[in-house]
Amino acid sequence: MKLPHISRRIFLKNISYSALASRLDLLGESIRNNGKKPLIVRVHDAGASRPWDYLQSRPWNHTAEPRSLEDMGSSRFREDRYYDHIDEAVVVSMLRRGLMELTDTKSTEDAWRHLLTDHKNSDQLTIKINLNNSSYNEKITTNRMDQTIPLINAVIADLVENRLFAESNITVADPSRWIHPLILKNRCRFRNVNWVDSRSPDLWDRGETVKFTIDQPVRPPGDKFPEKVPFHLANVYTKAGHIVNLCLLKNHGCGITGAMKNHFGALPPPAPKYLHAGLGEKGYIADLCNANSIKNKVRINICDAVFANWHDNVWAPRPWKTFPEESPNSLFFGTDPVAFDSVLLQHITDEVNAQGDGAPRWVREAIEKHQFLHHAMEIHRLGIHEHETFKNIDYRQIENGSQGDQLLRRDQ
Repeated sequence: MKLPHISRRIFLKNISYSALASRLDLLGESIRNNGKKPLIVRVHDAGASRPWDYLQSRPWNHTAEPRSLEDMGSSRFREDRYYDHIDEAVVVSMLRRGLMELTDTKSTEDAWRHLLTDHKNSDQLTIKINLNNSSYNEKITTNRMDQTIPLINAVIADLVENRLFAESNITVADPSRWIHPLILKNRCRFRNVNWVDSRSPDLWDRGETVKFTIDQPVRPPGDKFPEKVPFHLANVYTKAGHIVNLCLLKNHGCGITGAMKNHFGALPPPAPKYLHAGLGEKGYIADLCNANSIKNKVRINICDAVFANWHDNVWAPRPWKTFPEESPNSLFFGTDPVAFDSVLLQHITDEVNAQGDGAPRWVREAIEKHQFLHHAMEIHRLGIHEHETFKNIDYRQIENGSQGDQLLRRDQ
């Protein structure tokens, strides 16, 4: 196996991690895993999506997407949408399979009860979703990567049908983004759930603020940014009893925008912009995920990878070479956010390597800029980070519909 290159700068930063951990009295504190390897599960089902013509979206950037009502009626842009090619019934089956495999239970009710620490029927639950905002006009839709409604519907259905939460006690949220009514809200099968986005009132809780360790926020260039901004968390986090973290499989300048970076959406704009310079090599993401309402309330991370993007975290999904089909047709499940993102990063890395010269230089460089995972493991003890071949992460890949046969054990 090829050993990862470690630069002198990263080596010195690791030394600083150890020094800081010593000052914070963290070195003796064990990572909370009950003595077991963190389990990450991928469920694959080729039927999760119908075939999608990726070539029609070339070059997979803003030039391929409508930006106005005139564009919406133009033959220059494709009319179909990738999220309409997802089979919700198959996603439901994949969700149930993943929940039971992750928790070693025989029903999804038992799985949720295993995951929902100190659960009471009157509790409030937040489902955090990942949005990029394809537009701010209800009549404009695009093929930019966003959370899709089939998985949201599947999660809500399982929670409600198992009588774990009333619809009115469930909130679907991305507090710093706009939830498109045609793509998401109007397609939700549960009319009594709550929705919180950037237009909602009373979004931020001054009582909980992110504490930064090694790296402090940096004001972006330009006159429009104030010298300092608050880093309060969203009320839908601090007031909730439980959080289900739904994310996407996308690359980023920090290597992976998976479970951990998804919580940037719980910060008040423009605060995230003060964290983006050198994001992957700094401790910002780990510090955010160490906030009490994230560290202690996220019950499960689920990655929607029916469609995914190895090249750009914003624009349309791209075809893959390292999954059985061009679309990954997968859901990922895990409770350890660091191990979870380590596995997602490995898939991004494998794909970038398989693409060879087809992957731009910045994409190849980005997969090496994931120092935040080391920070999360070594400073905050939030979980396990490693690369393939996995020795400390139990990664199971399951073919949905089989009798439990694993496609591949990447930890062997």
